[in-house]
Amino acid sequence: MTKLYENLGEYFTFDPKAISIEEFFGDLSNFRTLFLEALRENNKRRELEEKTKRAKLAKEKAERERLERQKKKQQLIDMNKEGDETGVMDSLLEALQSGAAFRDRRKRTPRPQGLCSYPEQL
Repeated sequence: MTKLYENLGEYFTFDPKAISIEEFFGDLSNFRTLFLEALRENNKRRELEEKTKRAKLAKEKAERERLERQKKKQQLIDMNKEGDETGVMDSLLEALQSGAAFRDRRKRTPRPQGLCSYPEQL
């Protein structure tokens, strides 16, 4: 066993007579624990960076889509202001297909339960 420990000392370049077996293996165990902890921290950091990157890309994509919708609406408004009748049907069909014609910016408030909307039902 002493010979094996001396071989370890030669491999790891330490003096086996100056460092006890317990001290060497304690240091080795300590290194392993710290190394595994560093790996976990690096993985967490990498995952956080990826999550932040995905969120940033999603935000940029949503902003681009919003700007495109705004541009299309502005083109439709500009076309109506000019009084130019060309392309009106195309623009209206596009608005119907994209669903832009059905989007309402106002927030609808829910009706109170139990109240009817038609007076003749009272």
